[in-house]
Amino acid sequence: MDGAVVVFPMALEIGAAALVTWLTWRAANGSLPRNSLAGVRTSVTMSSEAAWRIGHRAALRPTIISGLLVTAWCAISIGVPALHTPAAVLVAAGLLVGGALLSIPAAHRAVRRALPEAGGDGSHPDGSPRDPVARLERGGH
Repeated sequence: MDGAVVVFPMALEIGAAALVTWLTWRAANGSLPRNSLAGVRTSVTMSSEAAWRIGHRAALRPTIISGLLVTAWCAISIGVPALHTPAAVLVAAGLLVGGALLSIPAAHRAVRRALPEAGGDGSHPDGSPRDPVARLERGGH
């Protein structure tokens, strides 16, 4: 496969990883409100603004890890001619999708742990406030 044919899709993969990470970060810090276009949009995370923020704070770690893996893989694939194959592009896409799929259960666990109406008891093992927004403002999870 020609090098230029690999560079473009790999650059797109890096851009997608950066966009997903940025959107998750914005949702986690409250600057991206609940919406129907971007973020972890499940019935659990869309149930309230607090659930949205709590879920995205938990989803941020797997999203960042996935983004870093995608970026590293793409950089290596661009630099190593033997990796100029469609399979290398598919691996990058798989890493990106895998990170998104891992972020969903992380978000759900965090919301259910923090919010009684989402199936948890609202308690937190570190003794932080039961109110999820107050907990977020204190920097807790």
